[in-house]
Amino acid sequence: MSWLRGNVGVMIVSWFLFAVSSALTFPYLSEYMHLLGASDVDIGIATALGSLANMVAVLPGGVLTDVIGRRRSIVIGTWGVTATQFLYAAVVDWRMFVAVYVVDSAMHFYQPALTAILLDSLPPDRRGGGMMLTAVLPQVPWLFLPPVGGYLLDVMGIAGMRVSFLVSGAISAAVALFRMRSLTETVAVREVPLRDAPRMVAQSLAFWRGLGALDALSIYVLALGLVLNAASVPLQRFGVLYATGVLGLDNAAWGAIQSAATGIAMAFGLVMTPVIDRAPRATAMFSGLLLTAAGFLVAGLWRHVVALALAALTSGVGFEMVTAVRRAVIGDRVAQASRGRVMGASLALEYMGTVAGGLAGGPLYSASPSLSFLLAGFVVLASSLYLAPRFLRDLGLWGERGRPVP
Repeated sequence: MSWLRGNVGVMIVSWFLFAVSSALTFPYLSEYMHLLGASDVDIGIATALGSLANMVAVLPGGVLTDVIGRRRSIVIGTWGVTATQFLYAAVVDWRMFVAVYVVDSAMHFYQPALTAILLDSLPPDRRGGGMMLTAVLPQVPWLFLPPVGGYLLDVMGIAGMRVSFLVSGAISAAVALFRMRSLTETVAVREVPLRDAPRMVAQSLAFWRGLGALDALSIYVLALGLVLNAASVPLQRFGVLYATGVLGLDNAAWGAIQSAATGIAMAFGLVMTPVIDRAPRATAMFSGLLLTAAGFLVAGLWRHVVALALAALTSGVGFEMVTAVRRAVIGDRVAQASRGRVMGASLALEYMGTVAGGLAGGPLYSASPSLSFLLAGFVVLASSLYLAPRFLRDLGLWGERGRPVP
């Protein structure tokens, strides 16, 4: 496990600290907006605007990480995110919240650098397991902090969310300092003349250029990010409103569901870490997609707290599994010098999916929560069909020429 040292270890520790702040705040963003005066449709639009800002920002961010370096991109972006956490605590209505949310989303331009520095630092035979482990271990705070954030919100209302965001800001500042001191650059850094910056940004926005040179599986995993993120909006963004407004739970109970789902997902992830690289990539992705779809369908078919808990668990496990393997495929099939740009394109497509899901998910959830969950499940099932022949072939049930084995 020597590969856990250096950059990989730094990212695990820093993501662990970030998980402390996100576990207090993220499960209740939609509830916070409601308290600030937003409707379901407003929340969907805010989700779309934030994802649009993410998409526009990660494209030049993907280019920057291959040019000015992973470390510099990460440090600058982390300080930007730190500033927005304090701004969240100061907003007085939902429109101000959306403005900060858009800025916060844009400050995540360095996300391609995060994935690229991990892929650069992981040995090739550990990429799938490494990506899974770095997604699982930092989530320990989600085992116990979501109910704390929910309790603060139940008891103190808006003031409880402000306290949570102040804590988040302090933690983010500590992470920024830690990353400044501990990260090691993995690519050659070159200075870019200021006059070339507008041209590079303009070129990066055409993220589809060059993707045609990728093989079919790589293109599929990029497109899959768009589909998964669109389908995840109803449960991810409106789950707290469904729990409190439809099922009658309080915010602390919703936090407890999040914690329980995280605990089981972590156990699953730790079991999968040493074996995920032994399974064919297509088989692992197909299995994850089925789990994700099952979670959404359960929530849509059964209006009960048990169904919501099962949905949070299975969709969360499936989504993390698919994401880890998608990242590993990019690491397997894309040259190191181009990983930042391709990761920028991958993230851009993911955010495009959230934009579409936010614009459609708000009105759809407002009209029928159950229908929004069901549609999400069917969309994920449809996206898995491309992998079905590969999955059956890996099991020995599909012939080399695409015919079922008798």
